[in-house]
Amino acid sequence: MSQLRHIGRLLLPPLLVRSLAPLWPSRERPALEYLPEGWKALDQNGNIGGWNTESVIVAERAKWEAFRNNLDGAGPLGFSHENNDLTVTDNISFHNIHLTYAYVLALAAWQTSKISVLDWGGGLGHYYAIGKAMFPELGLDYYCHEVPLMCEHGKQLCPEVHFCSDDTCLLRKYDLIMINGSLGYFPDWQDVLRRIAAVVENFLFIARVLVVEKSQSFVVLQRTEQYNYHSNMLTQVFNKQELLGVVESAGFTMLREFVMEDAPTIAGAPEQCVESGWLFKREVP
Repeated sequence: MSQLRHIGRLLLPPLLVRSLAPLWPSRERPALEYLPEGWKALDQNGNIGGWNTESVIVAERAKWEAFRNNLDGAGPLGFSHENNDLTVTDNISFHNIHLTYAYVLALAAWQTSKISVLDWGGGLGHYYAIGKAMFPELGLDYYCHEVPLMCEHGKQLCPEVHFCSDDTCLLRKYDLIMINGSLGYFPDWQDVLRRIAAVVENFLFIARVLVVEKSQSFVVLQRTEQYNYHSNMLTQVFNKQELLGVVESAGFTMLREFVMEDAPTIAGAPEQCVESGWLFKREVP
């Protein structure tokens, strides 16, 4: 059956493949699966390890050197630290994400030589490295909020970044705060988002967010075998208007909406999602 699925993907148009995916028989476990019980699954499933696990760190450290090497020279930025194969540098989705980040960084740094950045969920400091590769003359006072294990190893691999595993990073203000693919991992995301918004001086960049238009926000199980993390996660799929409403109520105006990459199929979901991003600017009183 897996061979038939492979042949189908080769012969059918991509849009048709995605529309038929929920009906296609498969023995493979879905990467994302709808959880009607929501965040209560944290108490019911002992296999949910989250990000602060050794297997995640091992996988990320193993790719760090190849990731940094890809940033040298003038090659394309179509690669991702989340991808197991760092020899792939022409992926359009990865390239789009990195060039979108470059646009945001350039706008935040307009007519200045140094900016302060908080990367909420920034891994080992990957986007600091990307930013310096694209804007080597720009001074980046870069802070990264992460889980304790990621902070510990990030300090070793990327000492230029200020790593923080608690909320002390929210005791100062930043020219730019980026929440890139991490907001969904917080059950109390509304409170987290409001606290982050309170310390944004100018720009707030929320990226790689799974959203739906009609359904209420819901929780999914994320299986991470494809990343070699071997640690399942719970994450949120947001109702788009609910999410945007929280940001706007915190005093921000949307400057630009972004198309990020093809959204994954969620098994059993009441509505399939899209992956979006937005750049906001603090309103001037």
